[in-house]
Amino acid sequence: MTKIDFYYWGDQCPHNYKIKELLNIFSGDKRCKINLFDISKNHKIAQYLNIFSPNMIVIDDNLRWHGPISMDNLESILNGIIPKARPYNVKISNNIIIGDIKDLTEETITDTCVLCSSSKKNVYCNGKGNWIKTLREKYNLPYIGKLHYLNKVCIGGAEFVPSVAVPYPIPKAEDIAFLTCSFASSEDGDYKTYPLQRLEEELSELGFKSIIAIASENTPFPNGPLNWFLDKGYIDLGFIYNEERHFAKMHLVKKDFIDR
Repeated sequence: MTKIDFYYWGDQCPHNYKIKELLNIFSGDKRCKINLFDISKNHKIAQYLNIFSPNMIVIDDNLRWHGPISMDNLESILNGIIPKARPYNVKISNNIIIGDIKDLTEETITDTCVLCSSSKKNVYCNGKGNWIKTLREKYNLPYIGKLHYLNKVCIGGAEFVPSVAVPYPIPKAEDIAFLTCSFASSEDGDYKTYPLQRLEEELSELGFKSIIAIASENTPFPNGPLNWFLDKGYIDLGFIYNEERHFAKMHLVKKDFIDR
């Protein structure tokens, strides 16, 4: 019997809902045993397993799988065939796109559904909407990021949470923000720079003195690549973990805000 452990950060990512929905289909399958672990309720799990992304499936305590997974992928795994991993490399365009900006809240989160969950079904973002509302109320935040629009379509964004709310093993303090997601990486244009700049300009007004993020050396997973952040004035605080299957050599980066 194949053991499938799913570790996830609440409803931080729409794919968390999608993966749980998929695993539920296999819940009665005699070929596997499925266990779910919400790391937001136990930060020690993330520390023990070196989890630095909002979702991770572990097969038989060995294979670490981050991000989207399909029914075909799971069928292959249960049949003893491990799908081949390929590096996800995107050469981000130097053409910085400047569109319209909106605050990321429980009301605007549905604008990200197609971009973040590859689906027009709002159900994948509804859970995240509740997650945002709870987080905002707990930490008295007007928003948790900035969304970037072009021709009224969401093309990117920058999302943050107070570092003290993050389950990953990272430095945590009330005046440190954590960049959960900077999106979307594309060769057609740089959609990420502008919303991140707008977010950084306002974080100090919300009481934060710095922002940290996890950046991979050469891939966009979980954020990156590293040089993109260094070009934005972030400091490389060093290597933290290598997610081999995803070709992600991850570093912790930080940017301090100048008092305004």
